Amino acid sequence: MAKRKRRRSRKNKSRSKSVKSIVRSGVDKLAAPVAFWQQLSDKDYQVLNARPEYVSSDYVSKLKVAANILTGSMTGKVLFSEHYDPTKGTTNSKGESTEGQPRINPMGIINKWVGIGIAGKIYGTVGKNMKLPESRSINKVANKIIFGGIVGGFFDPPNPHQSSRSYSTSHITPVITQNRAVTRSSAMQYDLSTQGAFR
Repeated sequence: MAKRKRRRSRKNKSRSKSVKSIVRSGVDKLAAPVAFWQQLSDKDYQVLNARPEYVSSDYVSKLKVAANILTGSMTGKVLFSEHYDPTKGTTNSKGESTEGQPRINPMGIINKWVGIGIAGKIYGTVGKNMKLPESRSINKVANKIIFGGIVGGFFDPPNPHQSSRSYSTSHITPVITQNRAVTRSSAMQYDLSTQGAFR
């Protein structure tokens, strides 16, 4: 009986180790690509998800759009001209068109993913001295997150206050116009009602 219990405990330990190793391996491989893609495409998907035609499109079309974001951002050229072009209608700080050009943004290397990676590096360094759990693995993953964040940020479109990129706010304009019209209508109704009250 004692031997059986020992065997079972050894099997359970080996299983838990194998699960941990699989998770570590998966995180280690995906850290850089996920950080890169999330940083590169985040602003594009903010625009795309506001478009009903994109939300209702099929998976093949969405994959084509993703390919366009990748190639368009890094080379200025898209593979599928009938779909979303991340460089279309964009301009630089001087108002010059940057359509068909790579999205170069040195300021983009300062982003949340790099911050997460730096936090991981701090944990890894402190954890090594204090013998905290998984400090070595976290330090390794942090390096890859920083790398992915830097590369993705370098080709990430600037924020609206950094550059006058027309596509980033064009989908909001109709909503703003509609809200202004409603506000004016409400103000006129209020003015008429107050005039009637004081007569």
